[in-house]
Amino acid sequence: MGVWNATIPGSDCIGLNHATFRVVGQEDCLYLNVYTPKLPREGLISGGLMNVIVYIHGGAFQFGAGISFGPHYLLDDNDFVYVSINYRLGPLGFASTGDGTLPGNNGLKDQVAALKWIQRNIVAFGGNPGAVTIAGMSAGAASVHYHLVSPMSLGLFNRVIAESGSALCHWAYTENVVEKTKALAEFLGCPTYYSTDTVKCLRSRPALAITESLKNFLPWKYNPFSPFGPSVETAGVERFLPDLPENLPAQDIPLLFSFTQDDGLYPSAELVSLEETLLDMETNWNYILPFLLDYNNTISDESLRPEIAQKIKTFYFKNNPVSVNTKNNVIQMTSDRMFKEPVARAAKLLASKSKSPVFFYEFGYKGKYSLSDKYIKSGNSDGLGVAHGDDTMYIIKTKYGDPHKNAEDAKLIPVMVNIWSSFSKTGIPDIGNSVVWSPLSKNPADPLNLIKITQNQTFEPQEQSDPGNHTFWSTMPLTEFSYTNIWKNIDHTEL
Repeated sequence: MGVWNATIPGSDCIGLNHATFRVVGQEDCLYLNVYTPKLPREGLISGGLMNVIVYIHGGAFQFGAGISFGPHYLLDDNDFVYVSINYRLGPLGFASTGDGTLPGNNGLKDQVAALKWIQRNIVAFGGNPGAVTIAGMSAGAASVHYHLVSPMSLGLFNRVIAESGSALCHWAYTENVVEKTKALAEFLGCPTYYSTDTVKCLRSRPALAITESLKNFLPWKYNPFSPFGPSVETAGVERFLPDLPENLPAQDIPLLFSFTQDDGLYPSAELVSLEETLLDMETNWNYILPFLLDYNNTISDESLRPEIAQKIKTFYFKNNPVSVNTKNNVIQMTSDRMFKEPVARAAKLLASKSKSPVFFYEFGYKGKYSLSDKYIKSGNSDGLGVAHGDDTMYIIKTKYGDPHKNAEDAKLIPVMVNIWSSFSKTGIPDIGNSVVWSPLSKNPADPLNLIKITQNQTFEPQEQSDPGNHTFWSTMPLTEFSYTNIWKNIDHTEL
């Protein structure tokens, strides 16, 4: 077979570029990036092997690549083997015909294949296959939560770190995936009556055209931002997700969850930076909100559509219009709906069912660099808060900012790295001072107890009684994570 040149990164998986929404990447993309500070000596016993951290990139299951998240700063002063991976995105990774022809979740099954490869081969890089932490942010965090409950991933890892995402985030679970796949086929001129014909036709279409067709599912300013993602599999020989995630038993291992103070700056940073967009939201609120907050397909009764939109507006804006003066209301609304409520709910649910500890932090530090600058295509993030993904910049070297170049920001890097490294090694995160970091209560009715990492780089224990305004969102008449949205005929051959 010859010698493989492993010094050149493999291609990104084909998907949308977040900045331009043009199609980038290649179909030949299922590569891992393995970084090790040292190779094992001959005869090295397992006790000398290093812990392994596997990073699963985010990107709404539509864009992103493992190579964008390098080993610095995590490996600068730590002996770890660090692995970042690719997986199929968009329809190529998550379309489904609801039967054995195309069961779905190919992207997550790619991740399983990577984790199995690591189990078989990581010793060659000095890594311990019995000490693997899987970590991710956003869709990557939702992915690691899915692995926690998937029967296909059992025994492939020992710790989980989930930043700003969970499998209970509405955007991380695809409603009506069969109907979406049928619509995708129609856009591409494929038959939709028999699933075998549909899939045969889709396979004949260029990957670029399939990915380009994603834009048909993004009706308002590229929202909802995750039209194709994980779904329950009702057929197939081996099912990654055989039931709704909250109904599946989770592996009993230590978990670390987090969100940022203003997570909803993705996707709202770009929106609140443009006065014309805020005016559009105010003028067309009832139309826009189901797309922005991704509940368009889960309204239990269509007659309630205007009422739901107005209830949300009243709760977050009172009697005030959407404008520059209420941009923080937009940010809070998207933060609660997209991230804070479902991430906190997932962590509390898992803590209630697990003997192992579940820890939680909120990242409240904004440095010189912020991912808000990436999310905003014009202007800057001055006056905005702590964005979605800002904490990751202090742990893993990304292309979105260089906190090591700023003296104050650089102080936080070893602290954040230590949280990951200590948790990966012991199952307990260390913040290096006298503050006690208590795990979550086993009673889901109790407040969410967490550590708040503040703008002053202090660590404050907090209790949040209603994280993400869970009480309000639980009253919304939505059918998310409901069996009503799952394709029921597991033996059908027609779409």
